[in-house]
Amino acid sequence: MSDCPSGADPKSCGADPKSCSGCAPGQQPVDSGDKEIARTLKQIRHKILVMSGKGGVGKSSVAVNLALALARRGLRVGLMDVDLHGPNVLRMLGLTDPLDLMHAQFNLPPDLFDYLRVVSIEMLMKNREQAVIWRGPLKHQLIRQFLSEVQWGPLDYLVIDAPPGTGDEPMSVAQTIPEAHALIVTTPQEISLADVRKSINFCQKINMDILGLVENMSGYRCPHCGEAIPLFKSGGAQKTAQAAKVPYLGALPFDPKVVEAADGGELMQLTEKDSQFFQGLRPIVDYLLEILPPNAPREREPGVLKFALPLDDGKLAAKFGEAEQFALLTVKDGAVVEQETIPTPPHEPGGMPEILEDLGVTHVFAAGLGEKARGLMEHKGIQVIPGNPQDAPEALVKQCLEHLGACPGANPGGCSQCTTA
Repeated sequence: MSDCPSGADPKSCGADPKSCSGCAPGQQPVDSGDKEIARTLKQIRHKILVMSGKGGVGKSSVAVNLALALARRGLRVGLMDVDLHGPNVLRMLGLTDPLDLMHAQFNLPPDLFDYLRVVSIEMLMKNREQAVIWRGPLKHQLIRQFLSEVQWGPLDYLVIDAPPGTGDEPMSVAQTIPEAHALIVTTPQEISLADVRKSINFCQKINMDILGLVENMSGYRCPHCGEAIPLFKSGGAQKTAQAAKVPYLGALPFDPKVVEAADGGELMQLTEKDSQFFQGLRPIVDYLLEILPPNAPREREPGVLKFALPLDDGKLAAKFGEAEQFALLTVKDGAVVEQETIPTPPHEPGGMPEILEDLGVTHVFAAGLGEKARGLMEHKGIQVIPGNPQDAPEALVKQCLEHLGACPGANPGGCSQCTTA
């Protein structure tokens, strides 16, 4: 991903609008990457836009902790911070330099490493204290880049942290991800609820589905006596939801432990046992899982084969792990009926077999694949065809199909004629 959404040289830009002609006021970047965005969104089951009518209601805390709660249940989650003028997601999680910018991968704890991807504008900023001074078109373009250039891979949920209000960023998300669902956060204060009603109106006008309202900072439980102390009046969100005829998802208490952990970049260390906030979040997560169920394992269509070929400069890559992209060819009734090329999925421990399985792959051409990796592929029911023939992908698949036709029931991974190259 370029450091600059206008595509300028990152050495001369660094996401600094003053030093980049492409970021100068009045520049109108041209939207591109529609196919890439469509391909990305196709791999993401549910998209949740966390928004609020005003700032200071704990919207980012809800978004980040929702993503953590989902990931801890073994679900694949992306967390996309589009609060471009006040990004806080990375700081709350204590994340600094990404291990892999293109795959939104950070050095996460083992229980989250395979399940959480995070993207924020702060990943592109050389100085995180520097203000982002951009107009609408540039913000729109960066959000598109988050979707077109980051290789999210198959996700159950994409949680999007939007800035307060109904401005450029929520509108860009609505335009780019028309199937997104809104989760609106408020506090019990009337001044906050007045702005929430505007958020509800915003969603209704653009036909965005509203998952419901969450009342944050809804009281505080004394750590000494356990008595509930209302910081503000309570029940306002529930009444607002009833009046607007949208679901009320529940109340989250003010929890000093969450505030302290977020300030210290240690939210990942908090557990449900430690935090009243996480305990209050649990039934909300349960509800979301019920109405937005995660991806079910993909069932392969009988009689359909799908070949994956790792490519380097249009030819089969000499080493599986060094492929620039993957060709996917779908075969039905002995003929190729669909062909597409996708960017190389992230090479994480044990991740590639799962990704290929989600794509419906039945056979993979793989040179230089170790025994362990091959075993993981075969465990997923994916037949591995070794060797490094230099024919074009279509020709390789055709040769394999011809051999299968001449050798009924043959296993390409275990047949000497299929393994020679």
